[in-house]
Amino acid sequence: MGLRMRAPRSGKLAWHQQGRGAMTDKLHILVADDASFTRDLLKKGIRGTYPGFVLHEVANGRQAMNKLSGGGFDLVLCDWEMPEVSGLEVLEWLRQEEHLAELPFIMVTSRGDREHVVQAVEKGASNYLVKPFTNEKLIEVVTKALARSRGISAKALKRLGAADSQPSANDSASVLAGGLSGDLGIAESIQTRGEAASEQPKTRAVPRRKVIAQVRYSAGTIGCLVKEIDFQQAVGIIKRPEQLPALFEPATFDFTTEDDQQTSRMNAYVHALQAAEKRREAEFVRVTLRFVDDDPEKQSHLGHFFQTIDE
Repeated sequence: MGLRMRAPRSGKLAWHQQGRGAMTDKLHILVADDASFTRDLLKKGIRGTYPGFVLHEVANGRQAMNKLSGGGFDLVLCDWEMPEVSGLEVLEWLRQEEHLAELPFIMVTSRGDREHVVQAVEKGASNYLVKPFTNEKLIEVVTKALARSRGISAKALKRLGAADSQPSANDSASVLAGGLSGDLGIAESIQTRGEAASEQPKTRAVPRRKVIAQVRYSAGTIGCLVKEIDFQQAVGIIKRPEQLPALFEPATFDFTTEDDQQTSRMNAYVHALQAAEKRREAEFVRVTLRFVDDDPEKQSHLGHFFQTIDE
Protein backbone atom coordinates (compact mmCIF):
# COMPACT_ATOMS: atom_id res chain seq x y z
CA MET A 1 0.00 0.00 0.00
CA GLY A 2 3.07 2.22 -0.08
CA LEU A 3 3.01 2.80 3.67
CA ARG A 4 6.26 3.03 5.57
CA MET A 5 6.28 0.90 8.67
CA ARG A 6 7.63 2.09 11.98
CA ALA A 7 11.25 1.06 12.58
CA PRO A 8 12.70 1.02 16.09
CA ARG A 9 15.24 3.68 16.93
CA SER A 10 18.79 2.40 16.86
CA GLY A 11 20.51 1.33 20.04
CA LYS A 12 17.32 0.53 21.99
CA LEU A 13 17.01 -3.22 22.32
CA ALA A 14 16.69 -3.31 26.09
CA TRP A 15 13.03 -4.42 26.07
CA HIS A 16 13.87 -8.05 25.25
CA GLN A 17 16.35 -8.27 28.11
CA GLN A 18 14.24 -6.70 30.85
CA GLY A 19 12.58 -9.27 33.03
CA ARG A 20 14.42 -12.14 31.37
CA GLY A 21 17.22 -12.53 33.87
CA ALA A 22 18.78 -15.95 33.48
CA MET A 23 16.63 -16.91 30.50
CA THR A 24 18.37 -18.14 27.37
CA ASP A 25 19.04 -16.10 24.25
CA LYS A 26 16.03 -17.63 22.50
CA LEU A 27 13.60 -15.08 21.15
CA HIS A 28 10.25 -14.84 22.91
CA ILE A 29 7.07 -14.00 21.00
CA LEU A 30 3.65 -13.17 22.45
CA VAL A 31 0.56 -14.15 20.44
CA ALA A 32 -2.63 -12.36 21.56
CA ASP A 33 -5.97 -13.35 20.02
CA ASP A 34 -9.35 -14.24 21.50
CA ALA A 35 -9.80 -17.06 18.96
CA SER A 36 -7.85 -20.21 19.85
CA PHE A 37 -7.99 -21.29 16.19
CA THR A 38 -6.08 -18.17 15.10
CA ARG A 39 -3.54 -18.51 17.91
CA ASP A 40 -2.87 -22.07 16.79
CA LEU A 41 -2.39 -20.97 13.17
CA LEU A 42 0.07 -18.24 14.16
CA LYS A 43 2.08 -20.51 16.46
CA LYS A 44 2.17 -23.40 14.00
CA GLY A 45 3.24 -21.11 11.17
CA ILE A 46 6.08 -19.54 13.18
CA ARG A 47 7.31 -22.88 14.53
CA GLY A 48 7.51 -24.27 11.00
CA THR A 49 10.29 -21.79 10.15
CA TYR A 50 11.62 -20.86 13.59
CA PRO A 51 11.34 -23.92 15.88
CA GLY A 52 13.75 -22.33 18.34
CA PHE A 53 11.51 -19.38 19.17
CA VAL A 54 9.63 -19.53 22.47
CA LEU A 55 5.93 -18.81 21.90
CA HIS A 56 3.54 -17.52 24.54
CA GLU A 57 -0.19 -16.95 24.11
CA VAL A 58 -2.98 -14.93 25.74
CA ALA A 59 -6.69 -14.75 24.94
CA ASN A 60 -7.40 -11.01 25.31
CA GLY A 61 -5.85 -7.56 25.44
CA ARG A 62 -5.88 -7.25 29.21
CA GLN A 63 -3.91 -10.49 29.57
CA ALA A 64 -1.49 -9.24 26.92
CA MET A 65 -0.81 -6.04 28.88
CA ASN A 66 -0.25 -7.99 32.10
CA LYS A 67 2.12 -10.38 30.36
CA LEU A 68 4.07 -7.66 28.58
CA SER A 69 4.48 -5.58 31.73
CA GLY A 70 7.11 -8.00 33.01
CA GLY A 71 9.29 -7.58 29.91
CA GLY A 72 11.23 -10.39 28.27
CA PHE A 73 9.53 -10.32 24.86
CA ASP A 74 11.02 -9.71 21.42
CA LEU A 75 7.83 -9.45 19.34
CA VAL A 76 4.06 -9.15 19.73
CA LEU A 77 1.45 -10.42 17.29
CA CYS A 78 -1.86 -9.00 18.47
CA ASP A 79 -5.40 -9.21 17.13
CA TRP A 80 -7.15 -5.87 16.66
CA GLU A 81 -10.70 -7.00 17.44
CA MET A 82 -10.73 -8.39 20.98
CA PRO A 83 -13.32 -7.87 23.73
CA GLU A 84 -12.65 -5.54 26.70
CA VAL A 85 -9.27 -4.25 25.50
CA SER A 86 -8.69 -4.05 21.75
CA GLY A 87 -5.40 -4.59 19.97
CA LEU A 88 -5.24 -0.88 19.17
CA GLU A 89 -5.55 -0.05 22.89
CA VAL A 90 -2.77 -2.53 23.68
CA LEU A 91 -0.58 -0.85 21.05
CA GLU A 92 -1.28 2.64 22.39
CA TRP A 93 -0.45 1.50 25.94
CA LEU A 94 2.72 -0.25 24.76
CA ARG A 95 4.11 2.84 23.04
CA GLN A 96 3.64 4.87 26.23
CA GLU A 97 5.61 2.44 28.40
CA GLU A 98 9.26 3.48 28.46
CA HIS A 99 10.72 -0.05 28.63
CA LEU A 100 8.33 -1.35 25.93
CA ALA A 101 8.09 1.61 23.57
CA GLU A 102 10.40 0.07 20.96
CA LEU A 103 9.08 -3.49 21.12
CA PRO A 104 8.11 -4.69 17.59
CA PHE A 105 4.32 -5.01 17.31
CA ILE A 106 2.45 -6.69 14.44
CA MET A 107 -1.27 -5.93 14.24
CA VAL A 108 -3.33 -8.94 13.11
CA THR A 109 -6.68 -7.84 11.73
CA SER A 110 -9.57 -8.71 9.45
CA ARG A 111 -9.80 -4.98 8.65
CA GLY A 112 -7.73 -4.82 5.51
CA ASP A 113 -8.91 -1.43 4.22
CA ARG A 114 -6.37 1.36 3.92
CA GLU A 115 -8.02 3.52 6.60
CA HIS A 116 -7.49 0.93 9.35
CA VAL A 117 -3.99 0.03 8.17
CA VAL A 118 -2.99 3.70 8.29
CA GLN A 119 -4.50 4.02 11.77
CA ALA A 120 -2.46 1.07 13.05
CA VAL A 121 0.76 2.40 11.54
CA GLU A 122 0.18 5.90 12.92
CA LYS A 123 -0.27 4.42 16.39
CA GLY A 124 3.12 2.73 16.10
CA ALA A 125 2.53 -0.73 14.60
CA SER A 126 5.71 -2.20 13.12
CA ASN A 127 3.67 -4.05 10.51
CA TYR A 128 0.24 -5.60 9.98
CA LEU A 129 -1.17 -8.98 8.93
CA VAL A 130 -4.61 -9.19 7.34
CA LYS A 131 -6.85 -12.20 7.97
CA PRO A 132 -7.12 -14.61 6.32
CA PHE A 133 -3.36 -14.78 5.87
CA THR A 134 -1.04 -17.27 4.21
CA ASN A 135 1.83 -18.87 6.09
CA GLU A 136 4.25 -17.21 3.66
CA LYS A 137 2.90 -13.75 4.53
CA LEU A 138 3.07 -14.51 8.25
CA ILE A 139 6.74 -15.50 8.05
CA GLU A 140 7.50 -12.49 5.86
CA VAL A 141 6.20 -9.94 8.39
CA VAL A 142 7.68 -11.76 11.40
CA THR A 143 11.09 -12.01 9.71
CA LYS A 144 11.11 -8.34 8.70
CA ALA A 145 10.12 -7.14 12.16
CA LEU A 146 12.68 -9.24 14.05
CA ALA A 147 15.55 -8.79 11.59
CA ARG A 148 15.06 -5.01 11.64
CA SER A 149 14.77 -4.76 15.44
CA ARG A 150 17.87 -6.87 16.07
CA GLY A 151 19.90 -5.42 13.20
CA ILE A 152 20.64 -8.78 11.57
CA SER A 153 19.93 -10.42 8.22
CA ALA A 154 17.02 -12.79 7.56
CA LYS A 155 19.57 -15.60 7.15
CA ALA A 156 21.09 -14.88 10.55
CA LEU A 157 17.63 -14.78 12.10
CA LYS A 158 16.84 -18.20 10.68
CA ARG A 159 20.01 -19.59 12.26
CA LEU A 160 19.02 -18.00 15.55
CA GLY A 161 15.60 -19.64 15.40
CA ALA A 162 16.76 -23.05 14.21
CA ALA A 163 17.20 -24.71 17.61
CA ASP A 164 14.76 -27.43 18.59
CA SER A 165 11.95 -26.47 20.93
CA GLN A 166 9.22 -28.45 22.62
CA PRO A 167 5.55 -27.51 22.19
CA SER A 168 4.28 -25.28 24.95
CA ALA A 169 2.28 -27.00 27.65
CA ASN A 170 -0.50 -24.42 27.33
CA ASP A 171 -1.01 -24.85 23.58
CA SER A 172 -4.60 -24.51 22.40
CA ALA A 173 -6.26 -27.82 21.61
CA SER A 174 -6.27 -29.25 18.12
CA VAL A 175 -8.34 -27.47 15.48
CA LEU A 176 -9.73 -30.86 14.53
CA ALA A 177 -11.31 -31.08 17.98
CA GLY A 178 -13.28 -27.90 17.37
CA GLY A 179 -10.99 -25.58 19.32
CA LEU A 180 -11.61 -27.20 22.72
CA SER A 181 -9.08 -26.25 25.34
CA GLY A 182 -8.51 -26.82 29.05
CA ASP A 183 -7.43 -29.65 31.30
CA LEU A 184 -10.09 -32.15 30.24
CA GLY A 185 -9.19 -34.71 27.61
CA ILE A 186 -10.68 -34.07 24.18
CA ALA A 187 -12.99 -37.09 24.33
CA GLU A 188 -14.19 -36.13 27.81
CA SER A 189 -14.80 -32.54 26.72
CA ILE A 190 -16.85 -33.64 23.73
CA GLN A 191 -18.84 -36.04 25.88
CA THR A 192 -19.51 -33.34 28.49
CA ARG A 193 -20.73 -30.95 25.83
CA GLY A 194 -22.92 -33.63 24.32
CA GLU A 195 -24.52 -34.44 27.66
CA ALA A 196 -25.20 -30.77 28.39
CA ALA A 197 -26.72 -30.26 24.95
CA SER A 198 -29.03 -33.27 25.35
CA GLU A 199 -30.57 -31.69 28.45
CA GLN A 200 -31.55 -28.55 26.54
CA PRO A 201 -34.69 -28.19 24.38
CA LYS A 202 -33.84 -28.63 20.71
CA THR A 203 -33.89 -25.42 18.73
CA ARG A 204 -33.00 -24.42 15.20
CA ALA A 205 -31.78 -21.11 13.83
CA VAL A 206 -33.38 -19.87 10.60
CA PRO A 207 -32.44 -16.75 8.59
CA ARG A 208 -34.79 -13.79 9.08
CA ARG A 209 -34.28 -12.64 5.52
CA LYS A 210 -32.14 -13.19 2.48
CA VAL A 211 -28.53 -12.76 3.56
CA ILE A 212 -25.81 -11.82 1.11
CA ALA A 213 -22.25 -11.95 2.40
CA GLN A 214 -18.76 -12.47 1.11
CA VAL A 215 -16.11 -14.99 2.01
CA ARG A 216 -12.44 -14.02 1.97
CA TYR A 217 -9.76 -16.71 1.84
CA SER A 218 -6.18 -17.02 0.59
CA ALA A 219 -7.10 -17.15 -3.12
CA GLY A 220 -9.47 -14.18 -3.08
CA THR A 221 -12.99 -13.02 -2.23
CA ILE A 222 -16.28 -14.51 -3.37
CA GLY A 223 -19.96 -13.68 -2.84
CA CYS A 224 -22.05 -16.06 -0.76
CA LEU A 225 -25.82 -16.64 -0.54
CA VAL A 226 -26.42 -17.72 3.06
CA LYS A 227 -28.81 -20.64 3.55
CA GLU A 228 -28.26 -21.28 7.28
CA ILE A 229 -26.69 -19.10 9.93
CA ASP A 230 -26.31 -19.00 13.72
CA PHE A 231 -23.68 -18.04 16.28
CA GLN A 232 -21.54 -21.09 15.50
CA GLN A 233 -21.51 -21.28 11.71
CA ALA A 234 -22.83 -20.15 8.35
CA VAL A 235 -23.80 -22.43 5.48
CA GLY A 236 -23.97 -20.81 2.07
CA ILE A 237 -23.84 -21.29 -1.67
CA ILE A 238 -20.93 -19.89 -3.67
CA LYS A 239 -20.27 -19.91 -7.37
CA ARG A 240 -17.44 -22.35 -7.94
CA PRO A 241 -14.21 -20.31 -8.14
CA GLU A 242 -11.12 -21.22 -10.10
CA GLN A 243 -9.45 -22.21 -6.84
CA LEU A 244 -11.65 -23.59 -4.06
CA PRO A 245 -10.68 -22.97 -0.44
CA ALA A 246 -9.20 -25.96 1.36
CA LEU A 247 -10.76 -27.70 4.34
CA PHE A 248 -9.71 -26.06 7.62
CA GLU A 249 -8.34 -23.07 5.71
CA PRO A 250 -8.76 -19.75 7.58
CA ALA A 251 -11.45 -17.50 6.12
CA THR A 252 -13.30 -14.31 6.95
CA PHE A 253 -17.10 -14.03 6.71
CA ASP A 254 -18.08 -10.41 5.92
CA PHE A 255 -21.72 -9.38 6.30
CA THR A 256 -23.67 -6.10 6.41
CA THR A 257 -27.10 -5.20 7.80
CA GLU A 258 -29.23 -3.27 5.32
CA ASP A 259 -30.87 -0.88 7.79
CA ASP A 260 -27.75 0.70 9.28
CA GLN A 261 -25.09 -0.54 6.82
CA GLN A 262 -23.05 -1.90 9.72
CA THR A 263 -20.40 -4.39 8.60
CA SER A 264 -18.85 -7.12 10.71
CA ARG A 265 -16.16 -9.63 9.88
CA MET A 266 -16.31 -13.02 11.57
CA ASN A 267 -13.07 -14.98 11.60
CA ALA A 268 -13.76 -18.57 10.61
CA TYR A 269 -12.39 -21.70 8.99
CA VAL A 270 -13.72 -23.86 6.18
CA HIS A 271 -15.43 -26.81 7.83
CA ALA A 272 -17.10 -28.50 4.82
CA LEU A 273 -17.42 -28.26 1.04
CA GLN A 274 -20.06 -30.04 -1.02
CA ALA A 275 -21.24 -29.82 -4.62
CA ALA A 276 -24.63 -28.09 -4.73
CA GLU A 277 -25.61 -30.05 -7.85
CA LYS A 278 -25.49 -33.76 -8.62
CA ARG A 279 -22.92 -33.56 -11.37
CA ARG A 280 -19.15 -33.41 -11.54
CA GLU A 281 -19.11 -30.05 -13.32
CA ALA A 282 -21.31 -28.45 -10.64
CA GLU A 283 -21.24 -24.67 -10.99
CA PHE A 284 -22.21 -24.02 -7.37
CA VAL A 285 -20.68 -25.25 -4.12
CA ARG A 286 -22.18 -25.49 -0.64
CA VAL A 287 -19.67 -24.22 1.92
CA THR A 288 -19.83 -24.43 5.72
CA LEU A 289 -17.83 -21.92 7.74
CA ARG A 290 -17.29 -22.45 11.46
CA PHE A 291 -16.83 -19.19 13.38
CA VAL A 292 -13.89 -18.80 15.76
CA ASP A 293 -14.70 -15.29 17.09
CA ASP A 294 -15.90 -14.72 20.66
CA ASP A 295 -16.35 -10.97 20.26
CA PRO A 296 -19.72 -10.01 21.87
CA GLU A 297 -20.25 -7.05 19.49
CA LYS A 298 -19.79 -9.23 16.42
CA GLN A 299 -22.09 -11.90 17.81
CA SER A 300 -24.72 -9.29 18.64
CA HIS A 301 -24.58 -8.05 15.05
CA LEU A 302 -24.74 -11.62 13.78
CA GLY A 303 -27.95 -12.11 15.75
CA HIS A 304 -29.76 -9.69 13.41
CA PHE A 305 -29.72 -12.31 10.67
CA PHE A 306 -31.52 -15.23 12.26
CA GLN A 307 -34.14 -16.25 14.77
CA THR A 308 -34.23 -19.36 16.94
CA ILE A 309 -37.29 -21.59 16.85
CA ASP A 310 -38.21 -24.73 18.83
CA GLU A 311 -38.15 -27.93 16.82
